Amino acid sequence: MGWLGPLLGIIALYLFYIKENIFLLIVAIIVTIICFWSWGIMHNYAVKEATRRRNYSGKFYDIEEDDLYIVPDWLTFINMISTIGNLALLIVSLFM
Repeated sequence: MGWLGPLLGIIALYLFYIKENIFLLIVAIIVTIICFWSWGIMHNYAVKEATRRRNYSGKFYDIEEDDLYIVPDWLTFINMISTIGNLALLIVSLFM
């Protein structure tokens, strides 16, 4: 999902900040950090695997589908749950 999860979280952060809801702001900060952290670690796993290819150019998005199979399932699960959490927080922030 890339930048989608952290971007949703940042928008929710901004909206909670404007509405001065401190509790949900702190929750959104934590969930956004977890989402960004897990995405970065997954990217590191994929890049490490991609460097073994002959045609690896070293660019940021030079990752093929076969490089993604090395990413642990638990890390993918954390990223998926935190992205869904950011989406839920964004929806809550819009309707508060």
